[in-house]
Amino acid sequence: MTLRQLYLPIVFLLMIPLPVSAVTVPPIVSPQWLIKNLGQKNLKIIEVSDYAAHAFGGNVPGSVHTTKSDWRYIADDGALVHFAPKKLQKIIRGLGINNGDGVVIYYKGQNTDEILGAFYLSWLFHLLGNTNVGILDEGWHGWLKARGPVGDSLQVTKTGNFEARPLPALELSTTELDQIRKNYLLVDGRPATHFAGTDKFPANPKYGRIPGSVNQPWQDYIRKDAKGMFYAETPKIPPLLKRLKINRDRPILLTCFGGTGSAFNYVIFYAAGFKNLRVDDAGLRRWNKRNLALENPSTQK
Repeated sequence: MTLRQLYLPIVFLLMIPLPVSAVTVPPIVSPQWLIKNLGQKNLKIIEVSDYAAHAFGGNVPGSVHTTKSDWRYIADDGALVHFAPKKLQKIIRGLGINNGDGVVIYYKGQNTDEILGAFYLSWLFHLLGNTNVGILDEGWHGWLKARGPVGDSLQVTKTGNFEARPLPALELSTTELDQIRKNYLLVDGRPATHFAGTDKFPANPKYGRIPGSVNQPWQDYIRKDAKGMFYAETPKIPPLLKRLKINRDRPILLTCFGGTGSAFNYVIFYAAGFKNLRVDDAGLRRWNKRNLALENPSTQK
């Protein structure tokens, strides 16, 4: 894999003629922006939560509902990965999304899974060729804090005509990651204790990290309000990239235990102006299943 190939995401985005939208959505959407643009014909809003929270807990007017599990399946080796583009296209059309639509995604924040699901969905839209999508800053918490209008009805959707235009260069297979990881910055999005090798997710058979990787935990962005609802704060420059003084043109590989933590960092990095990014969707689930290189700092002291 050459440096030129790693820059393919940017080249593709410049070359593919995407439908013109009536509204340009920023990567991180302020509640004030969404309040101002509510009702725009070509603006669609998606809530990531459980169905009861969307139907009975209030919602952003005009929003439709999905969950994190709607977009992924368990592969034969146990990795959780996204569906094929054609199936993703069908799901997106079912949400009423059309070619040329701008999309705002938000989460309720009853748990961190809803936040991860929203950020993962944002990356999936990019992967399918629509970068006119943004995450509502601080989710439902931020919406209520800004006194955004609250709806109490469910949106009736008409099947959309969204057409997937996949950008495979935004993704990274396990085999490819193993081949090129020594040549590029590899960011692991897992919790710091997992990266340090002192803890792990129960589903992870091994402690440790990929040699040469650095850590930017998605959990660093998570906050909890007085009502017990979770939300994410999005810094202008991610702490890791600020500390390392990373140039915005530098290629960055993103991994985690699964794809959601990698996608979280993708969105945060992208919003900060870092566009040359590739996501390892299968993550350490597949990496460890294949018994690829691993180091555990906690056992090397």
